[in-house]
Amino acid sequence: MIWWLILGSLACVLAYSYWNTFRPVLREVDLAIPEKSGISELKIVQLSDLHMERQSISPHRLHDLVAAAKPDLIVMTGDYLDRYHNIGKCLEYLKAIKRINPKYGIYMVFGNHDHYLGERIDEFQQAIEQTGCHVLRNESRTIDIAGSKLTIIGIDDHCLGKSDLEKAYAHVPEDGVHLVLAHDPNTILAMRDQHKADYILSGHFHGGQFNLIPYLHRVMGFGELPKQDILKGMHRINGKRLYISEGLGQSGLNVRLRSRPEITVHTLRTGAAARRRSASAARESLQPAWETL
Repeated sequence: MIWWLILGSLACVLAYSYWNTFRPVLREVDLAIPEKSGISELKIVQLSDLHMERQSISPHRLHDLVAAAKPDLIVMTGDYLDRYHNIGKCLEYLKAIKRINPKYGIYMVFGNHDHYLGERIDEFQQAIEQTGCHVLRNESRTIDIAGSKLTIIGIDDHCLGKSDLEKAYAHVPEDGVHLVLAHDPNTILAMRDQHKADYILSGHFHGGQFNLIPYLHRVMGFGELPKQDILKGMHRINGKRLYISEGLGQSGLNVRLRSRPEITVHTLRTGAAARRRSASAARESLQPAWETL
């Protein structure tokens, strides 16, 4: 009898965890950079860890959810697939997202799972860029935002040793806002003072994904940050601001427990706009960090 109860309870947990994969949340993050100037408001939507092999959200639904945020810029922080035959499926998602046509484009970096394609990752990159999205592999791109510079620095996957910080920063200007895309949050531990980063966006950890056993993430081999219980959300590490997305897809089993698929809207403000927003936020009552979609 006890075994039936155990198996029944496990089945319920797994069913609930699978249901969670269909229940994305929108997280809204205000980012104030008062020491920089020129950007009164820039809405950046971050998508991470789509994992085509275990993705419960359809391209049409993802399009509608992202479009509702009215992004100026879309960034994607790695782990789109790990099997060659899923490239076509991934391109369907990219084409759906591309139809939103954000003013400043779509920029992407690769994660460790993407590199499981081996040499065929170059073919994957070519297919992505044919959709009009931009892949940054240890390189940067500077774009004009109302007369001010925003430099997007794309760092290839740190987990598998594909990152090259010196190459990524080779042509980065001193001025303007520096936005870093790096799939593995542990990348920040290799960055030094000369690696300018006003904001770093990453993913990789899935927020733990299946958080049934407390602190299991500390011994799962995901690098140093999980050992410090740094798995998701906003952090300041070595003087740099880092945001870790919980991602949209799953690896291993298609389940999530105490974690939900995430779409993140980062609203970036600099200079006087940032100071006004900070003062206003100080007067407001604390609001929930996310809302269910």
